Amino acid sequence: MRNWKRMLLPLMLCAALVMGTMTSAAATSGPREQCYNADDLKSLNKTKVAGGEGTLYGLFSSTRDEAGADQAIKEIGIMRLDPGDSIGLHTHGVNEDTYIILYGTGLFTDGVTETQVSAGDVTLARPGQGHGLTNNSDDVLVFLDVIAQNNNAPMHLGWNDGETCQCFRHKTGMHQWNRQDVAGGKGTLYGSFAFDRNEATDWMAIKEIGWMTLQPGDSIGLHKHTVNEDAYIIISGTGTFSDGVKETQVTTGSITIARAGQSHALANTGTEPLVFLDIIAQNDPLNITEEIRAAAAAAQALLDAQKNQTTDK
Repeated sequence: MRNWKRMLLPLMLCAALVMGTMTSAAATSGPREQCYNADDLKSLNKTKVAGGEGTLYGLFSSTRDEAGADQAIKEIGIMRLDPGDSIGLHTHGVNEDTYIILYGTGLFTDGVTETQVSAGDVTLARPGQGHGLTNNSDDVLVFLDVIAQNNNAPMHLGWNDGETCQCFRHKTGMHQWNRQDVAGGKGTLYGSFAFDRNEATDWMAIKEIGWMTLQPGDSIGLHKHTVNEDAYIIISGTGTFSDGVKETQVTTGSITIARAGQSHALANTGTEPLVFLDIIAQNDPLNITEEIRAAAAAAQALLDAQKNQTTDK
């Protein structure tokens, strides 16, 4: 078997080439580390995932088993499916799951529609939605897998109507967004988005997914996240990541994250464009509504009445 970690560089560079045209246009539990380079990623492989075929190979910065209840981003992994292997169709109950294709081609399904996907495409399953992915090509299929959760998501609504978009094509389904001197940084941050935070509802965990580029010498300034979380996954190029205390050199395969209450910054200190994925997520504190309070009070009153009747007897 080919060295999985050594495959990261050429495969993710291919993803960067596909998306290269865009430059022309407080947590209390769970992992607290902010920067993971390729050598830090943990290998975890599973077979016949969700009733699929073959093996799903994964390299993870952290997994859902390690995540705290208050953390929005539960898991980040760089995944591989070999030819003919698949993740079976399955429905998400409380969390959200995005597959972002980095290399290769495959067949994505939401349970209603099948779509051929390739490098640069973004797929998403919100609570109540289903998804599956098959490598129907003769080459490897590599994708980023990010799982997030918002405790306030209204599960009873469901989003399995077949009409809510679950697949965003990099050539036709994304919109451009460029900003100058972001967070006191320097130069232009180029972005191509499946959707951004202005389009997301309050209950959605994943608020924004974008392919981003910083040109040599450009940067995002140091800034603190108060309620949301922000992950940068480096696809190609080299840069310097800062958490406000220390600086770390990052390159292809590096995964960085700022949880609520943490700070981060990123600068392109190399000679080539720095291409990265930017994923913003949020987990709101559990909202105890007046209806829930009233129902709890009524249930307690019933229990008290039953207790009194028992005592009287």
